[in-house]
Order: sequence, then C-alpha cells, then structure tokens
Amino acid sequence: MEHEGIRIRRWEDLETDCLTRVLSRVGMESLLLTVPFVCKSWYVTSLNPLCFQSLIFPDFMPLPLFTYSNNSKEPPRSFGPFYDKFIDEYGIDKTRFSITAFVKLVVNRSNGLATQLKLPEFCTKEGLMFVSDACPLLKNVWLPDDLVIFKTSHIVSQLIRKWKFLESLILGFGMLNIMDQYEMDGRPKFLSEHFNKLLTMKSFFSPNALDAILVQIGTHCKHFTDLMVYHTSLGEVEASRIVKSLPKLKKLVLSHCRINRDSVVTVLGGCKELVLFIANQGEGFEGSDEEISKFGSRIMNFSCQGCVGGDLLLTLFKLINVHRRLVSIMFLMYIGS
Repeated sequence: MEHEGIRIRRWEDLETDCLTRVLSRVGMESLLLTVPFVCKSWYVTSLNPLCFQSLIFPDFMPLPLFTYSNNSKEPPRSFGPFYDKFIDEYGIDKTRFSITAFVKLVVNRSNGLATQLKLPEFCTKEGLMFVSDACPLLKNVWLPDDLVIFKTSHIVSQLIRKWKFLESLILGFGMLNIMDQYEMDGRPKFLSEHFNKLLTMKSFFSPNALDAILVQIGTHCKHFTDLMVYHTSLGEVEASRIVKSLPKLKKLVLSHCRINRDSVVTVLGGCKELVLFIANQGEGFEGSDEEISKFGSRIMNFSCQGCVGGDLLLTLFKLINVHRRLVSIMFLMYIGS
C-alpha cells in the first residue's frame, strides 16, 4: 500500500511469525473477543497454538453462589464480565453455558503446547482432569480454589504426576471472593445448586489436600522450585513434608495461612536452598523471634510477619468463619438429602 509515494505497511501484512509473537502476549480476552474480528489474517493467526501457550483464564464466578431458600434450582445469572461478554458476542444461550466446555475449547487451541495455566475459580473436576491430560508441558500452574471444600482440590494430587516439567505452583486464594458473596446483606443463606455441586464432603474427613499434593510433587516434578499457598492450615505434618519432598525449593510464600511457630522453624531449618520466604497476614504465632530471624538471615528475601492485626486480622477471622459456615451448610444439606 502506497500513499504519496511512501509505502505504508498494514497490520494485516505483518509476517505471520512476528504477528504470532505479538498475539501470544495479548491475553485470552483479546484473543477471543477482539483479535478474530480485526481481519482474516489476524483471525487465522489467532488460532495458532503458540498464541495459547499461556492459559490465563479470566476471573469466573457463577452468581449467585448463595440463595435465600434451600433446594433452590436458580441457574447462574452471571459468570463474570469476560464470560458474560463472550456469551453475548457469540450468541450463546446463557442457561447452557458450561465453564467445562469453555476450558476444553481454549485448551484444545493450545494443542498441548501450553506452559502456563491459571485455572478459573469454580472450575469442575472434569475441566481440571481434561487440562491435566491435554497440557503435559505445564511449568507454572495456579489453581485458585480452596484446598478443603472443593472437589477439584482433592484430585490435584492424582494429576500432578502428569506435569513432569512443573516448576511453580500457586494454590488457593478464592475464599476471599466467596466471603464477599456470603457476607452480602447479612441475611442467612444456603448454597446454590450449581455451587454445591463443586464442593466435597471430604472436608469432614481431611483437613486439606496439601500434604498429598506435596508428596506427588516430590515424586514426579524434578524441576520444581516455587510454591505459593493461600488460606489453608500448614501444620507440622505439612511442614515436614515440604522439607522431605521439596529439598530444592527456592521460593515459598504462605499468605493468610494458619501456621504455628514450630512449623515455620521446621521449614526454615530443612529447606537449605531457599532464596525467598514470605509468611504474611496469617495466624498462629507472633512473628520472628531470635531463632527464626537467624534462619532468615541466610535467605535473600525474607519476611515473617506472624499474626496480623487490625483490618487484616478481622478479614482473616471472617475467612475462617465463612469457611466453617460453608462446611456446616454442606453437612446440613447432606443429611437432609
């Protein structure tokens, strides 16, 4: 294309390899809702598996999570801004939208080349199992659902063996969103049918899924170096497991966790290769003492804040109470069914 003797290159004429590199960085929302509608060449390039090596799913929440009457069959009214827009753009019947089908659609586009994954919250067991089979090259994984009450969390340990190249894992964080929904308007609530289907009664018999996950990482993931855990209990069993199963651990972050002082000492004393250790906004001990500080002095990036105070402490207590309330509601619904 020329304008007054000057050759002007159009975006659609960009070399395929270069365009692929650009589109691989724009994110899932743009790849699905913007790029395909620019021009034919961009649409074709957006289907290249290299554009989907990073599978960072946008925030997903099937609202409402809670209802005001038991045994309510009310379907989700919203799934979050991205998914609602996706449904509208492609003319999908909202009552038939499935996060499992969406995950499969996107993961299939990666053609097994994905190396990064952030699974959407409230994903199904079927969706997670599909990802574990379809993405053998994953290096960095974030599974946001709570480690106690969700069915997906209790099958992670069975799937870890398929991710032999796994280097980093982030677990949890989703309880904050659940807490916000539970506390809205302060009225008594029941679990919505679609939310209840994602939860497991195993929470009555096992404190969390972390120990089993750590065992499998130590057995199958020889390149593993980074672990970040949110909103769970880390006792002496889990601390000892970290030391035994992850001797080459480089980075460990424990945020909003319930952890006692002895468990911190066990981890710091046993993981000799740590270059980063952060334990913050949690409960169970008062913070660094002389022994903990001595261990921390050899770690490049070290922060051990112990118990939180003020608003953060209130938030943590709310998280714990909501967690316990969810388990109680599940139990009442279970015995009443």
